[in-house]
Amino acid sequence: MVCKKEKINISRLNLTNVSHILKLQESSDENSWGKESLIHLLKDGSGSGLILYKGALGVGYIIARTIQNDLEILSLAVLPEHQRMGLGSILFKEMEKCIISGNRAKIFLEVNNNNRKAKIFYKSMGLCQIKVLEKYYSTDEGKEDGLLLSKVYI
Repeated sequence: MVCKKEKINISRLNLTNVSHILKLQESSDENSWGKESLIHLLKDGSGSGLILYKGALGVGYIIARTIQNDLEILSLAVLPEHQRMGLGSILFKEMEKCIISGNRAKIFLEVNNNNRKAKIFYKSMGLCQIKVLEKYYSTDEGKEDGLLLSKVYI
């Protein structure tokens, strides 16, 4: 794996490093979470997250929230110049450790049906399609279908 050449650190998302997520969002293709939304998610919304650093540079993140006995992935992004190095897989697998240690039943997420790269990635992580979410995403071209994906642990 290419990413082993540099030291990788993963930090838990907390109120003191929310600004790192905001900077990463500016440079990635991922939908933006505002500062207030992230703070609310962490304080009141049963949210959690991880930030991946290569050296001192934040290059990726994953944000999730607990819903009953499940975990919903809300956002996962790796900076474009650091993609295809296994970093997204590292983030996802670290979040899976939280799921397993927390006795969560499953992980789920929604993805745009037109997001080919994300669909391939999530399939490689073992998620399966549960349902088509018709006209779920609003885009400049109109409404696009989403997919509900899930992976069961218990």
